[in-house]
Amino acid sequence: MDVSIILVSYNTKDLTLECIKSVYDKTQGINFDIYVVDNNSGDGSCDAIRQAYPNVKTIQNSENKGFGAANNIAIKQSSAKYIFCLNTDTILVNNAIKILFDYMEENENVGVCGGQLYDRNMEITSSVGNFPTAARIFFQYFGLRFIFSKYWKEKLAPAKKLDATSVIPVDYICGADIFFRKSVLDKIGLFDENIFMYGEESDLCYRAKQAGYEVKFIPESKIIHLCGESSKNLNKQKMIQESLLYWYKKNLGFMSFLTLKFAIITTCIVKYIFLSKPEYKELAIYFSRI
Repeated sequence: MDVSIILVSYNTKDLTLECIKSVYDKTQGINFDIYVVDNNSGDGSCDAIRQAYPNVKTIQNSENKGFGAANNIAIKQSSAKYIFCLNTDTILVNNAIKILFDYMEENENVGVCGGQLYDRNMEITSSVGNFPTAARIFFQYFGLRFIFSKYWKEKLAPAKKLDATSVIPVDYICGADIFFRKSVLDKIGLFDENIFMYGEESDLCYRAKQAGYEVKFIPESKIIHLCGESSKNLNKQKMIQESLLYWYKKNLGFMSFLTLKFAIITTCIVKYIFLSKPEYKELAIYFSRI
């Protein structure tokens, strides 16, 4: 098997079916199988997938295990040479998977790659990002990103839009369409299951780079990401910050973790004072206990 395509679903039945259809419609020239790992959806996702696509391998979890842990279940079952983790809210525009496969076949030093993401209007959206750093804390939480906006966007921003026509080395690939060499995962390990969601792809790419592999952005591979825009939902933001704290502590050390924790709590307190929103006080208390 050339590629195992893994989708993690959670109450996204219609999106998942549309995504699978686009994979079958657009993918040619490789042998592939599809896994759908369902995180205990309540919308009948697995039954609908089995009925529409009986060849798709469905794995139904009894609880929501998160993004990384769900992907890991299918990765462990796969015998393919490559693993392609694809969000259920994506639609292939061209023979995107074959393009990524061909590039990896020709470049053995590359451990991870991904394609160009677009929104529903075919406008370029974030496909890659920069690794977290100590400098990012000061830029993101203390306003320096507004003063040095160009440097922020190019060197520090967690998500980047790249309008490119050729292959570019990057820090990490967005988790919506991340393509791995299976032998690299065997060497560096799978997704860190301590991260429920947000940040697991950058952690894995960080480990790949630490092991000497390159990470590449392949703009010829084109994919629509329907829900790619950043959410302002407080629960999502809380989850992102929680994952980020874990990431800093794991990969950058305890002092970077403490600096980030201070920045998050300070920001919550300022927002509570000036916006008079009690939820920010609750967030400050929550993060103080981590």
